[in-house]
Amino acid sequence: MKVVGLLIVGLQVAALGVGAEPTRIARCEVPGHDPVLNLLQAGVVVGPRGNATAKAKAKRPGGALMAESAHPKGIIKDIIPKSNKTAAEMSGVEENATGDLSAFLTALVTNSATLVIFFIIAGWLRLKYPLVYSGNVVAKDVPFIPEESLFGWWQASHQLTLDDAVEYAGLDQALLLTFSELGMRILFLVGAPMVLIVGPIHCFFGGNRSGDDHLSKWGIANVVDGHPWIYWMHAAIVWLVVITTQKQVFEAMKLFLVRRNAWLKGLPAPRSMTVLVQGIPEEKCSDSELKNYFNTIFGGDVVEQAVVIKDTTVLLEKVAIRDAAQLSLDKANFSNATADIATYKQELEDAEKDVKAERTKVKALAAAQVGGVNLSNGFVTFKKRRDAELAKMMTYTPDAAEFEVHIPPDPTDIIYSDLQRDPTAQKIRDILGYTLLAGVFWAYMPCVLGISYYSSLFNLAKTMPFLAEWAKSEATVAIWDGMVASMALQLFMSFVPTFFVLIFLNFFVLKAQVWVQARIQSWYFYFQVVFVLLVTGIGSSLVKTMEVLVADPTAVLEVLARTLPTATHFYLNYLPLQWVTHAQNMLRMVQLFKFKAFAAIFEESQAKKQSEPEDQDYYGLGSRSSRFAFMLVLPLCLVSLTPLIAVLGFINFFVCRRVYGYLTVFAETRKPGLGGVFYCTQLHHVQQGMFLYIIIMAGVLLQRDVHSYPSAIAASSIIYMYWSYSRFKSQFRWEALTFQELTGNWNQKKRQSRRNTYEQYELVG
Repeated sequence: MKVVGLLIVGLQVAALGVGAEPTRIARCEVPGHDPVLNLLQAGVVVGPRGNATAKAKAKRPGGALMAESAHPKGIIKDIIPKSNKTAAEMSGVEENATGDLSAFLTALVTNSATLVIFFIIAGWLRLKYPLVYSGNVVAKDVPFIPEESLFGWWQASHQLTLDDAVEYAGLDQALLLTFSELGMRILFLVGAPMVLIVGPIHCFFGGNRSGDDHLSKWGIANVVDGHPWIYWMHAAIVWLVVITTQKQVFEAMKLFLVRRNAWLKGLPAPRSMTVLVQGIPEEKCSDSELKNYFNTIFGGDVVEQAVVIKDTTVLLEKVAIRDAAQLSLDKANFSNATADIATYKQELEDAEKDVKAERTKVKALAAAQVGGVNLSNGFVTFKKRRDAELAKMMTYTPDAAEFEVHIPPDPTDIIYSDLQRDPTAQKIRDILGYTLLAGVFWAYMPCVLGISYYSSLFNLAKTMPFLAEWAKSEATVAIWDGMVASMALQLFMSFVPTFFVLIFLNFFVLKAQVWVQARIQSWYFYFQVVFVLLVTGIGSSLVKTMEVLVADPTAVLEVLARTLPTATHFYLNYLPLQWVTHAQNMLRMVQLFKFKAFAAIFEESQAKKQSEPEDQDYYGLGSRSSRFAFMLVLPLCLVSLTPLIAVLGFINFFVCRRVYGYLTVFAETRKPGLGGVFYCTQLHHVQQGMFLYIIIMAGVLLQRDVHSYPSAIAASSIIYMYWSYSRFKSQFRWEALTFQELTGNWNQKKRQSRRNTYEQYELVG
């Protein structure tokens, strides 16, 4: 999958670069979030530009990414990263320039064509490999059967309702589609007047500041400093954008509450009747003691079952040995290796005996003692839903660390090993974990610089003499450094979510796999904001930039106002790249390759199980949700600077609605969910993006107008935004059912539970 996308990068670079006159090739290094396709650097702006433009760029602080030169070695020399390069330059973000319109149109056509090609290929693959591309259809776990045609999947996604998605994919997956529709609605309401009214005003009344840079005509870059009235207009526009967005977010939250309540009421047993209890005092650390405690608190026999987490470290080791023996036996049976079957059968029998013996030992110790193998976390299942909901609302002891009661994860998704961790040692792990998370942010730019330096053909030729001849060719150097550096950078970028996952799993208590996704969502969103949206203002060091802003917080206005308006073309090119990444997801190449590989060892049904799910580090609900939120925040933050970005953002969410409407319901396996936690986080991220939009526009207006009044008017909207956001956080009670709803009767359809106990897997015989 990654190789396919990265080859397309090279083909696009070659197609646009070969045959051009003395050419300036920008790097393909996009700090984006697709591990495969940031095909054409949002300016792999490859193509001829005038000498005047090249000279102008060479005068920028830090130097251009590649200055024009008549001699190949001159080009190679300028490729080598310099220590004073900015984060934007290292990441491939360039300032707007004459000739960007033709490059933008070329990239737009290329990405659109790639999008269609991927859709056609996906449609053909769906018909040829239904288990991989229509697995839920084969299992008859879908609301309807899509047409058996090349674009039958598109029609199926169009026909799909949100109620269908909720029932067959889960609420969290369905809300991804809801967020896509919300994104389209907001960008239409905000973008339509910006494109049809504000854009022409910039173009015809702005004073022609952009000159021959035709792509900037529709944006604020075409407005001269000190314009008598356009900047006043923008002060009012800031208010309108903020109010419109907030209104839509509040409406979306109100509609979500209806679905959230239905989800809570439809929780299957035992999850609906169970609470997770953490911080159980040692004297209550046994199944019987925990059950007696809650029965005493509620004044009756209200508890169906209490299960305290047991220390099963040794048992898990024996279970791993048994499972390995079972896998070896399955392979031998499939390949008819008669000589090995008897051996593996004996190994499996011996391993199973060891597991049963250790399981019996753990259960006996747990029943005979309080504490010991019984740890300080557990699950309590009540006989009535009302008692379980009340248990979540109660305060049990003056010590806040005792009897912490929460909504339990899905019983199929629990990370039992996390619940076995020592609480004291966990505090140290938390500190180390947050330190490593900060390290990911700090280390990103040095890694980008290193990739840029060591992947350049000139430097490789120093250690690999056979590349020396290639380094003498300008065209070869241009293609190599446009392609290979990008491939290396994208491979690095594809592992950023994986870095987060490794940190979360090894240093934090998450309780369930789905909470890993929730953590990824927040951290990955902020990573994208810093290294994509705000990368132009970082300078050469994130740490140094933070030091400056801490010393003078108001400097953020000047930093963003000086850098963002001059790099809007990068973002105009960046968004169409994302259309292709969504279409690429339809190809499911990793799942196809895994399926074909496992089909050579197992039966097709088993091969299907082994090939799923898709990589949850990058394609999981957390990463997807963070990218969706960012792809709405990005155009909203820049819509006043370059109105055309609203159109590109709208198309992005239109593609998302079609692609993920099919994937989540008809192709991908169903995952446990949190009933809307991801969606609520997305709404929070959008509103946090509004604060950023206000800061950006206040800074731009302050820098460009002769008066400070337009900036002050725009900045004053932050008061409204703060009030509105605070109201949003306090007004909506969505985490649990209210007491009023508990006292009522409802006939909510219960979902089917995939597991009927919260006892640890290894302890269930």
